[in-house]
Amino acid sequence: MARELRPVVILMLLASALFVAAGILDGVYPGGTAWSPNIAAFSYLFALINTFVAVLVARGSERSLTLRMGLSIFFVIERPASAFLLGTKTAPSIAIHLATALVELVILVSAIRVWRLGHSVASGEVDQLLALDSAPASAPATEPEEAPPPPQVKLPARSAWLIGGTTLLLAVVLVADGVIAGFVPGGRAWGTSGDSSGWLVYVFALVALVVATRAVQGVRFALRLLTFLALLFFVERAFSPFALHIVDPIALGLHAVAAFIALAVALASANALRGTRSKHEGDVPRLEAA
Repeated sequence: MARELRPVVILMLLASALFVAAGILDGVYPGGTAWSPNIAAFSYLFALINTFVAVLVARGSERSLTLRMGLSIFFVIERPASAFLLGTKTAPSIAIHLATALVELVILVSAIRVWRLGHSVASGEVDQLLALDSAPASAPATEPEEAPPPPQVKLPARSAWLIGGTTLLLAVVLVADGVIAGFVPGGRAWGTSGDSSGWLVYVFALVALVVATRAVQGVRFALRLLTFLALLFFVERAFSPFALHIVDPIALGLHAVAAFIALAVALASANALRGTRSKHEGDVPRLEAA
């Protein structure tokens, strides 16, 4: 398993380097054309998040590997979109963005393959199956096989309503932010950079609602993805006023409210995930044969 996982970790570190390169090519460095707060600086944030998750995956965390699948899906969409929609970029920058998307696609396919392979191995802890520094394990003693956790479980009504309600409230605040900012028919111009990119809140709201419709049904992957997206929205709402130089008090208030609600969504979905874990599982889930 370590042999299968090593290329995934290497590709993740390569992706981090590409994120940093994208930030440099976009001019986000001291004295650069975009050194002032700019949405292109998120490339550095993505590099930090990616490197941190790579370390967790290398240590044998199945949950981190699953989280990395969600990150890959996001980056496969975000990198081409930011290359062509968010500001004017040079040809080298566009090439780096597209190369990163391609690497992320390979990471996604490889991570899914490793995850499925891990679930096909009988009786083994995650840190033994996935850790890069693990020694070859001796033949395990025969013990009763247990079915892996189902991909979908029945959430308690309270958890489902909490996740659905907070996500809906987040979507309402995001849409209100777009309306207040003037992104309505006949309003201000819609663009791809700076203040004119505020219409993206409508995309954020739509994505959150789509994922939440699956999360409230107890789909584990959707719950994990919603947790990640909510944390991403929390960071974006908290720091975008500084990047976009927003001074309007109403807009600042909506950003703050959305950040707190996004954090509540993340906590609700993460708590639901913990509640769906089987009682026999420890702090690290087991990968066992179906």
